[in-house]
Amino acid sequence: MSSARTLSAFHHWLLDGKPDLLGHLRVMVLHGTQAFPDLAGSIAHYLNEYDDRADGHWLAVGEPLIATIAADAAQRRLLGVDQPCEKCPPTGPCGLRKVIKGLALHGHVVLDSIHAGAATEKLEGVFHVSLGAHHKDCHMHLNASRFHERCLAPIIADVYLEWVQCSYRPPHFA
Repeated sequence: MSSARTLSAFHHWLLDGKPDLLGHLRVMVLHGTQAFPDLAGSIAHYLNEYDDRADGHWLAVGEPLIATIAADAAQRRLLGVDQPCEKCPPTGPCGLRKVIKGLALHGHVVLDSIHAGAATEKLEGVFHVSLGAHHKDCHMHLNASRFHERCLAPIIADVYLEWVQCSYRPPHFA
């Protein structure tokens, strides 16, 4: 997807969606997706079709869109992200994590970024998925090499939808 179309999708998601202000974030973080560059988009597409509570407002966000938002003060303001740290450039790791956290706080987002785990680590209601390499504190570990690529999005999204419906989650698994 071109950067202009991706930025347009971000604006549509931001302006049409309702932020998750009730503390029930609906966020997914993917780890180890290098072999599956379109997986976040496939998961968001699936969730837009089957997550009735989202009203079609799931957005897949990868490194290019995060960097585009971080580099533009107007885009950061739209997202409600404060200024970058005084000693860090807006597109440095600290600035990228601030953008990711702003996206996560809005909710209904599938994050595919190496910085997403650190940016969301203190937020409750974030579902972490590890593909291949074992990442600590993930809700789901999947040996992606054992599945056909087109099966991964429905498997991950269905497990997420079951998880989000659970009425009880121990605090260390939230």
